[in-house]
Amino acid sequence: MSEEQIRLAERVKAGVLGVFVNDRDAFLDLLDEESVLVGAGSKVFNGREPFESSPLNPPGILARNVTFGSLYTNRPDEATVVGTYLLSGPCINGTVNQRVTVNLRKSGDDWKITLAHFSNEWPMGKPGDGAQKATAGDAPRRLQLRSESGIIFVDPEEIVYAESSGKRSIVHLKDRDVTVCALLHELCEMLPSQFVRANRFYVVNVRHVQEVGRDGILFSTGESVPIPERRVKEIQLEIASAVSRNFN
Repeated sequence: MSEEQIRLAERVKAGVLGVFVNDRDAFLDLLDEESVLVGAGSKVFNGREPFESSPLNPPGILARNVTFGSLYTNRPDEATVVGTYLLSGPCINGTVNQRVTVNLRKSGDDWKITLAHFSNEWPMGKPGDGAQKATAGDAPRRLQLRSESGIIFVDPEEIVYAESSGKRSIVHLKDRDVTVCALLHELCEMLPSQFVRANRFYVVNVRHVQEVGRDGILFSTGESVPIPERRVKEIQLEIASAVSRNFN
């Protein structure tokens, strides 16, 4: 991680933690009129002004076990910071493990948030409750798919993305591509919740997504798929939400 990435992660950390104790200035400095914020309760703020005028939190919220880090991107003008922490306080039912995924862009010499997504993972101290069971064992171990040469078995974790190809779909695995006899929407119904339908032609595994921006979706394999520029923020939100649901 570069020095700039470390400084940016620390800046985002200070801003996010300040929000909980009603010291918003550091976080507001990262916002402009194009920023989109999605709260853990799915409340959406479009731009700095609506968030700045929103009600303050009740006093007494504490954050501990705080970890923030910057993810790799191959564009010097875009960055992603992910943070996790435990929250407790008077407006929280017990202690909640929360995650925030923050996408940023460089504007001149400064960084501004394009999308920040907050999500509650699960109540702590309640092993086996409904919230935890909802994600446990969600992914099937192997998919049974029909190709032109016969039946193949595929581990969903190995799928990077899949694309529509007429009445078939091309499944892009980490080490090979496979054409299967299924429409893309039929394939989507078989896949676990870590897969997001990026558009009518592609479904992507968020585990392998490294960047979502104007140039499309970039994967850890170096491959990429295009997305409409008008849907970039929407897809960023969907992928951030899927990451929060599926990975700690």
